[in-house]
Amino acid sequence: MKQYKPDKNGLVTIKILTAVVTVVLITAVRLYLPVTSLNIIISSAILAVAVFAIFIYLPLYFKSLRYESSDEEITRVSGVFIKRHQSVRYDTVQYTTVVSMPFSQYTGLNFLIFFVYGGQLTLLFLSQSDAVEILHRTGNSDMPEVRNVP
Repeated sequence: MKQYKPDKNGLVTIKILTAVVTVVLITAVRLYLPVTSLNIIISSAILAVAVFAIFIYLPLYFKSLRYESSDEEITRVSGVFIKRHQSVRYDTVQYTTVVSMPFSQYTGLNFLIFFVYGGQLTLLFLSQSDAVEILHRTGNSDMPEVRNVP
């Protein structure tokens, strides 16, 4: 049984995106709400949620997320407060979708979606090499080999 963990670059990318969205929301609140006390309350709430997400929830989520792959199935284990296990047998996969963002080798934003009868299994924040390895384990060799760009 082989284990895969999410790419640490994915955590950094999500933290940065959360900080940017927080700044944009606070700026929009300050520009479009004329009441000063309401600005402070809403801006403080947005900031509190962002700080909780960046420093507590996201690190715990990334620490708990893992994928276990055997010769017959892949299992996703996730959850911060409640653990969730999802398994899919490779022979039940109808098709797969690979989602890679620009500069995904640096951002860790590679996703695999396995579609099966009655549902799907999404593997989040994989490194490119892990995504290719998992696809090869499923018998899908349509994905090209990863080239490391300096």
